[in-house]
Amino acid sequence: MKPSVPERECREAERFVREEGDHEVPPPVVELEQVSKTYGDVTALAGAGLVVRRGEMLAIVGPSGSGKSTMLNIMGTLDRPSAGKVRIDGHAIDALSDRQLAALRARTIGFVFQAFHLAAGVPALDAVADGLLYSGVPRAERRRLAERALRRVGLGGRLHNEPHQLSGGEKQRVAIARAVLGDPSPSASSRGGPKLLLADEPTGALDSRSGEVVMDLLHELHRAGTTVVVITHDRDIAASLPREVRIKDGRIEHDSGIAGSDNGRAAPRAFAAEHSAAVVERVGR
Repeated sequence: MKPSVPERECREAERFVREEGDHEVPPPVVELEQVSKTYGDVTALAGAGLVVRRGEMLAIVGPSGSGKSTMLNIMGTLDRPSAGKVRIDGHAIDALSDRQLAALRARTIGFVFQAFHLAAGVPALDAVADGLLYSGVPRAERRRLAERALRRVGLGGRLHNEPHQLSGGEKQRVAIARAVLGDPSPSASSRGGPKLLLADEPTGALDSRSGEVVMDLLHELHRAGTTVVVITHDRDIAASLPREVRIKDGRIEHDSGIAGSDNGRAAPRAFAAEHSAAVVERVGR
């Protein structure tokens, strides 16, 4: 008598678990499943599949117009896909209202942009503290956390400097301090912080030496436990990171984190492990 479909699934799942061992897989922070984005007749992203797990550091690299900025906007919940599924820290964004999405973004994601986005006339300390302006944290505590974040990125001597008194590299470090305010590393505040740091061309406006300093800082944050995604056109930067995702004409053409990846359609083995565990749980009920 042939085993039923659930029984076969269960046996396959058990075999997979035996082969893979007892390695614990970090939970995903970003999950994109066949995600597309169109603007009128233009397809900016086509059938993208990507999983970013907690504690990873990777680059999304491609030329201008490749779709990498569109992917950043979707990963950062700044835009919604035209098709496909997006989950951020386990939350399906199509099930969230704009208000709920903003709350998820505020507690989960930090952004670093090429243009810094520092207001003229605002000292570094206040620029960073304002990142918690709508969090309900008292002003004195915001400033205390901001000072610690600035010292962490090597700007303890620039707390009261305004943007015009800072170099390009220093401005980018202020932006990083603002993005990781309350970062959940062992040395950071217990109040938590962004689980995901999205850095959009973080070295694009910097000279080579300042760019190296910023990348070193991102590596340091990653070692402390932050999930870091760098959006870049620089192939050298992308090749220097643990994982490289190449995108062209709106399609993922290579993902070094997936063996035999094909246009982003292949799933990591860890994804299969999760499915197998789910099958075991379902059949065992």
